[in-house]
Amino acid sequence: MIFIDITLLVGPRLGQVEQYLSTFEPHAFVVTYSVVERRSFQRAEEVLQLLWRLDVMTNRGVILVANKTDIVRSRSVTPKEGSNLADSYDCKYIETSSGFNHQVDELLVGILKQIRLKTHSSEATSRKRSTRKKKYRGTKTSASLKVKSFLTKVCGKEPKSKSCENLHVL
Repeated sequence: MIFIDITLLVGPRLGQVEQYLSTFEPHAFVVTYSVVERRSFQRAEEVLQLLWRLDVMTNRGVILVANKTDIVRSRSVTPKEGSNLADSYDCKYIETSSGFNHQVDELLVGILKQIRLKTHSSEATSRKRSTRKKKYRGTKTSASLKVKSFLTKVCGKEPKSKSCENLHVL
């Protein structure tokens, strides 16, 4: 497991982030912020924006982690704000307290589960693309097949929970 503090590389050194990503090829990103520091939440959002712009979130697990949840009275970032941010970037969300070891095991298991799910999903997608017949210009497809194809892409084949807080599903 390799830890890279991307926040040190954001800004004028954006090329270094891309270099690190291509060199280390991470399977997952864990973006962590402190619930008692609003600025760390803003930095976490900047990191998610960067990952989104670099288009590395689609085939890798991304988990937004709210830490220091044991310090309730000093909290400046609500659980709803964290959950909304995770939803907006289509990533997972969990609240932890490393001081009390609260949800830390769940986070570690969730990281591995997300890596496995994303790896399996990207392999299945690449297999579908290679076995799919290529469409040529002028090929006619009935409207019902187009609608069915669209609905399958949007809804998926089986309904799954899309909760950002469930680390065991995509």
